[in-house]
Amino acid sequence: MAALRVGVVGGGLIAQAVHVPNLDASAEVALAAIADPSRIVAEGMAARYGIPSWHLDWRAMLDAGGLDAIVVCSPHATHAQIVLAAIELGIHCLVEKPLCIDPADAETIAAAADAAGVVVQIGYMKRYDPAFDLLLAGLPDPDGLRMIDVTTYDPWMSREPYVPWGSMLRGDDIPDAVLAEGRLAEARQVGAAVGADDPATVRSFSYTFLACLVHDVNLIHGVLERWGLDAVPVSSAAWADGKAASAELRLANGARWRTSWLLLPGLERFEERVRLSFRDQLHTLTFPVPYHETAPTVLEVLTTAEGAPVDARSSQVSDSYVAELAAFVAAVRGDAGAGRTPALQSVRDLVVLRDLFRLRE
Repeated sequence: MAALRVGVVGGGLIAQAVHVPNLDASAEVALAAIADPSRIVAEGMAARYGIPSWHLDWRAMLDAGGLDAIVVCSPHATHAQIVLAAIELGIHCLVEKPLCIDPADAETIAAAADAAGVVVQIGYMKRYDPAFDLLLAGLPDPDGLRMIDVTTYDPWMSREPYVPWGSMLRGDDIPDAVLAEGRLAEARQVGAAVGADDPATVRSFSYTFLACLVHDVNLIHGVLERWGLDAVPVSSAAWADGKAASAELRLANGARWRTSWLLLPGLERFEERVRLSFRDQLHTLTFPVPYHETAPTVLEVLTTAEGAPVDARSSQVSDSYVAELAAFVAAVRGDAGAGRTPALQSVRDLVVLRDLFRLRE
């Protein structure tokens, strides 16, 4: 079967650290084009990976034709326009989270993708981690569920040793007009979503909620899907100039779901822990730092047998970004069950985050 011809939109951190190397290593795809407003990045990445076509504008890349799919790694505010344009051309999309900023745009994208028969998959890589599958397989009936608690300590990973900055291309030559246009688009879309567009609101919603909390919101939605449970936003808070946030939701069975994200640059350690507390069991999933393929995801299950605690522990080492790409390729080739994170699912994530943000203290 012929390799999928794939273009990349945006050549920043996630593209250079994850997506372009994975695309280059895959026998299922052919890196056909890249677009970035930085000539340093676009031309440099094309030379580094032998990409035959590079562009300073994503529109020019799509207009050039010859693509089966794109991977969207550009800023949040560009996602909706890029994805809708690709759908119109019948081009499949793997989109870095979030799908977009405004839930209304997400609904438009989901409807357009469905009507066109185009795959739009969101980059929630944790949903493709085999340890998450083990978690789902071992969960008991939700009647005994008391609490879901998710806590992430982020040491600010946009630096060494978390990403290889020493070998990455810096887009220091992006025109000021392009940067200004991006800031205006982001403020406009945040304003449409939450009713305010001042700089503090834009940063808190677009970054803290949509770039950080969104991963865990989607992850827990994946758990709740297994049980057919919904969650109702109760409250949220953001503080420390957007460097910390938390949210609480109420499940249909009365249990609570709490999610927190804290930027702790002095910690020098990443930790993301998901804990589901039941009447007689604890299920804890601990994710390693992203981008490090050899670090394990650990699942611990604490139960009781004959009046004594039983602690079972398993470790899974797997590159969930590679699994995510494989699922996208399979979905494009017609495997309807391969993609676990379609656009319609992202609509729910964005609506919940918008509603939580509106309830913030």
